[in-house]
Amino acid sequence: MENLKKKNKIWKNIKENWLSYIVLVIFTIIFAYPVLWAFISSLKTSAEIRQSPFSLPAVPQFVNYVNAWVGASMGDYFFNSVFVTALAMIILILLVIPTSYVLTRFKFPGCKVLQMIMMAGLFINVNYIVYPIYLMINDFGKAAFGNGLLLTDNLVTVAIINAVCSVPFSVYLLSGFLKGLPKGYEEAAEIDGCGHWTILTKVIVPLCKPSVLTVILFQFLSYWNEYLVSQTFLITPEKRTLPVGVLSIMQEARTATDYGRMYAGLVLVMLPVLILYCFVQKNLTKGISMGGLKG
Repeated sequence: MENLKKKNKIWKNIKENWLSYIVLVIFTIIFAYPVLWAFISSLKTSAEIRQSPFSLPAVPQFVNYVNAWVGASMGDYFFNSVFVTALAMIILILLVIPTSYVLTRFKFPGCKVLQMIMMAGLFINVNYIVYPIYLMINDFGKAAFGNGLLLTDNLVTVAIINAVCSVPFSVYLLSGFLKGLPKGYEEAAEIDGCGHWTILTKVIVPLCKPSVLTVILFQFLSYWNEYLVSQTFLITPEKRTLPVGVLSIMQEARTATDYGRMYAGLVLVMLPVLILYCFVQKNLTKGISMGGLKG
């Protein structure tokens, strides 16, 4: 009986909002079709892609993934991207949580100025300043080690740049959540003899897990798909990340016409993001609703 009521309620909702559902279906098709087309093309031969780009593969060519993973070194690029993304995420969390906590829970001289500077960072796009950053780090490497490439052609450097440049937006999201937390939790912890560091790690961090998860998800997408910083800094082919590696495959496809391998490389870039989003989309929207600055 309860199932029947639920079904009737769903059909009633669809009838009342049919136009909205039609629009959502249309937009879903528009956004899902390129992904599906890339996946289908990755299982076709180059001749099939040229002659019938919208048809299904006659025989699935899983060898395209082997060629992309081994032949085009996408496996190495994949692990480079994993390293850069993981390291950048660790650095970001270590920076953002204490910064957000101090800026939202303490009043001290210059606090408002620091908040304004942090918010101003939201309007600075790393793509516009990547070359000055490269010159600065390269000059420092020459002065300190006699070789600028030791710092510029380095996966750790790319991870640090990605993390630091995403601090303002992450602080913005997390600060909004922290401002909504009652101070009674901290006061109770202080009565029990806890210091600021203990309060942060034992009280604040567990309470703000939804917002921290949102920060992690947002920045994972950003780090995983990041292209310009990696392209500018990483000169050695073995140190390329996946987005840069896909570009090299696309350039090779123009001469070797191996389009199947190219689309297989695109799928390897997209697949981890799609899988992650499918598992965490509810937590992502929940965290977004909790974030943002509040008066």
